[in-house]
Amino acid sequence: MRQIGGYLLIGIGAIFVLTTYLGIPLAIDKLWPAFLLIPAIGFHLFFFMDPKPHRAGLLVPGGILLVYAPLFFFSAVFADGDMSHTWPFFLLGPALGLFELYVFGGRRAALLIPIAILTIVAIVFLMANFLSTQIGGTIGLLLILVGGFLLTKKKQDQQPF
Repeated sequence: MRQIGGYLLIGIGAIFVLTTYLGIPLAIDKLWPAFLLIPAIGFHLFFFMDPKPHRAGLLVPGGILLVYAPLFFFSAVFADGDMSHTWPFFLLGPALGLFELYVFGGRRAALLIPIAILTIVAIVFLMANFLSTQIGGTIGLLLILVGGFLLTKKKQDQQPF
C-alpha cells in the first residue's frame, strides 16, 4: 500500500512539474487522461507485485490504457482533441495488452496472431495518415537519403583497390 501511495505522489508531482515548466494549464479538460493512466499503472503494479502467469490477464487492460492515456493527453494538449491522424493508435492498445499477456502469461503462440494483425494494420494506417502530411514528405526524404547511401556504399564495396 505504501508503494501505491508513493507512485501516486510521484504522478501528482509530475503533473505539477509539467504545468509549471512546460506551461501546460492545470485544467481537467487537458489532464483527464491522467485518470486513465492511474489504473494503467495500477494494473501493472498489481501484476508485478506478485507476477504469476495466471495473473497476467491484468496486463491486458493495463496495456490498453497505457497506450490510450498518452494518446488522449497528446490529443488534448497539442491537437485540441483532434485525433484524425492518430486514431490507428487505438489498434496498438489491445496489441500491447495482448503482447504483455504473451510475454508474462506463458507465451501462448496463438496470441501472436492478433498482436501481429493489430500492429500491422495500425502501422499501415499510421503511415497512410502521415504520408498525407508534412511528416510524409520528411519520411520520403529520409528514405531517399538512406537509399542513396546504401547504393553508394554498395558501389564502393565492389570497386577493387
